[in-house]
Amino acid sequence: MNEHFLLSNLIDLQEIDNEIYNIESQKGESENVVLLKELELQYKKANTELDESKNNLSEYFVQLEKDELDIKNIKQKIENIEAKLTDQSLDPNELINYSKQKESSEEQLSKISKNIEALQSENHEELNEIKKYEDTINEIKQKLIDVSKIVKEEWKDLDVNLAESESRKKEMLLTFPEEFQKLYDDLKNRGVQVIAAYKLEDNKCGCCGVELAQGEIDEISKSQYQQCPYCDGVVV
Repeated sequence: MNEHFLLSNLIDLQEIDNEIYNIESQKGESENVVLLKELELQYKKANTELDESKNNLSEYFVQLEKDELDIKNIKQKIENIEAKLTDQSLDPNELINYSKQKESSEEQLSKISKNIEALQSENHEELNEIKKYEDTINEIKQKLIDVSKIVKEEWKDLDVNLAESESRKKEMLLTFPEEFQKLYDDLKNRGVQVIAAYKLEDNKCGCCGVELAQGEIDEISKSQYQQCPYCDGVVV
């Protein structure tokens, strides 16, 4: 095995991995990121509660939608009648007929409007609850926007550093012999956090910290990649 390669390359790669991990940790653990996550949970919870409140009033909203459509149609009808009433060529009978149609439509409009008022009065408490949820959602939404802008600003330098570290890592990996690239990929895919480290004092593995017996150290030295039997990290 090429020990020089492991010492000068694999451990250097681990240091870059550590840099990337630290940058990602900074991005994910800042005070504003934590606040952003809390706001996202609050926003989701408020929307769920709003949906539940609206579902409880489903019959009200169905009727309200029907009434509002009727009002729209009747208003259009009244506008059409009023346009016809301006026609100077109408005979007296047509004038009376259109006037009665307008009066009848206005009565229908008044009746439907009163029905809507009655519906709103009957469901006053529930509608107030929905209004509170909507106000809360709008408030949280604005906070989400504000905090997101702050986080985006905080991440500017971190993203630059992260891109630089990932670029150096990619360049370094391209210099690795194929077998070491496969070793690295295999360890990462199996969730090994520390792929390579020096042996610590008291014969402890630098990757996982387990104290190694002399026999284990001898076996590690003889193995193809000098891997710790407990964590599979490469012990140099």
